[in-house]
Amino acid sequence: MPHPSDRAPFDDIAEPPPPRAGARRGRRGLVLGALATLAGGTVLAARRSGPRPLPRTADGLRIVKLSLPVNAPCVAPLILAEQIGLYRDRGLKVEFTNWSDTPTLLEAVATGKVDLGAGMIMQFMRPLEQGFDLKLVAGTHGGCMRMVGSRRAGVSDDVASLRGRTIGIADATGFAYNTFALLLKENGVDPLRDVAWRVYPAPLLEAALMKGEIQAYADSDPLMYLAQMRSGGDLVEILSNLSAPWQGRVCCVVAASNTLLRRDRPAVLALVDAMVQAAEICAADPMRVARAFARYGAVKAPVGEIAAVLRMQTHHMHPLGHDLAAEVAFYAAQLKTIGVMSRDLDPRAFARDIVDDVTRREAAHV
Repeated sequence: MPHPSDRAPFDDIAEPPPPRAGARRGRRGLVLGALATLAGGTVLAARRSGPRPLPRTADGLRIVKLSLPVNAPCVAPLILAEQIGLYRDRGLKVEFTNWSDTPTLLEAVATGKVDLGAGMIMQFMRPLEQGFDLKLVAGTHGGCMRMVGSRRAGVSDDVASLRGRTIGIADATGFAYNTFALLLKENGVDPLRDVAWRVYPAPLLEAALMKGEIQAYADSDPLMYLAQMRSGGDLVEILSNLSAPWQGRVCCVVAASNTLLRRDRPAVLALVDAMVQAAEICAADPMRVARAFARYGAVKAPVGEIAAVLRMQTHHMHPLGHDLAAEVAFYAAQLKTIGVMSRDLDPRAFARDIVDDVTRREAAHV
């Protein structure tokens, strides 16, 4: 684990450190024990519940399609798992595809065009309330979103400095608004009265700030980290999605199609097991994972900068089952307070409905 003094120069928010080597919370130890038991040799011989088996490679590996935002370093552990054979060890061949927007991703997973998809939980919540034929099966990490502001425009790392300012976002109903409207509210700034929001295409947010049209903006990494690096110290981090009181929250998840869960539930478990192992490698050795991500070629950035982004994230946090449902229920309850989710939504019932605990041999329903 890097010493606090080794944090990246623009990492203004101190994120919670990963646990000590060998330390593991009780439930996670049980979960990983179940994963090791179920996703080991028994996976290859597991009886399929679906009428059609998954396609296989010439050497017998089951082929699953996983859609990723391939320009986001936070998915690097999922890519590492393929490069170092963690999927193969569990009888899988994972084929990656890129997704361009959340509706397209959710539609692809729900209709079985791809088997699984990874993305931000704040992008999934409202569409899932409206009904998609898929389940969330794993959280992957926390900490890949941030809001920055211009020191020259009078913004500091104090959230109160945003009062009376205009904040740029790429989508009026997207993950950045959903996340930071809630965090502003939690930190004493009314997201509807104290600040203004203005929408720009994501590539134009930095230019809008330089023109003075906005004084702060929010998006995901690596865009935000690289913008801070280019700013010569002008851009200060105000909030991240690990800021108080959201320390320890997961931000990105993996969804599986119900078709896949019916066809080959052990395959989902095997992929999640590999993902968890790769995430633990990332928490312990982000430089190794950054090299794997750089070889994939999705982002043209120095390996050291990719590793710096990964260090700011919490890849030791990957909730499953009950723990993931608790995260979903928390976010659903929060989003109700700003009118994103329906007023009559029961957050716990919603979470139970859209989360599948793949560590169980059989699901309650898919």
